Amino acid sequence: MSTAPRHWQDPRLRLVPASSLSHAWLALLSFVVPVALALGLPPLMHRFDSTAHWVSRSLQVQAWIDDWIAPGIVVLLMAGLWIALECLLRRHRLLVDEAGITVATTLYTRRLPWRDIDLVAAKVIDIEEHTGSRPLLKSNGVAVPGFRSGWFRGRDFSRLFVATAGGTRLLRIPTRLGYTLLLQVVDPGLLLDRMRTLSPVDRTGKTPGARGR
Repeated sequence: MSTAPRHWQDPRLRLVPASSLSHAWLALLSFVVPVALALGLPPLMHRFDSTAHWVSRSLQVQAWIDDWIAPGIVVLLMAGLWIALECLLRRHRLLVDEAGITVATTLYTRRLPWRDIDLVAAKVIDIEEHTGSRPLLKSNGVAVPGFRSGWFRGRDFSRLFVATAGGTRLLRIPTRLGYTLLLQVVDPGLLLDRMRTLSPVDRTGKTPGARGR
């Protein structure tokens, strides 16, 4: 039997994973298109080679071998890149515990103790209505259609750490570190309630009972 706290296991508190459409776009952009170009260009170049009939057959065969080695390498490299990006796209999780929250998404991880989170200002929003918080400019992140991860700038140029998968109902969590978390959770309202229950920090950002200086 697992001894992990129930809020760690509750599927309603998980980040919404990337959709099938996002995975398809990733495959198209990172593998299908580069491979199609690598395999399609050599025959096309030979077709327009006006000097091919002057070259001996052995040299033509050697040229074809040389032309297909590079595309073969491209296929292998793109396959490796696609697999690596797929693994990153599936690294998309949220952990909430008594110490704070951890967001791990693709290449990025943020661990925030409760004292750095402004839960009073946190709220569930519809991004279609709160357009100022919509991720607009990617500063250091990953973006494929329907999926965003990492650092972005909002329409109001606010700094955002984003983990979304195409939905419009998001949890907006300001921090005391100069940026805002923007998360797409299965049940964002439940997550906000759970965070407020677990956090020992009051409205001033101090832990109740802590000794003042």
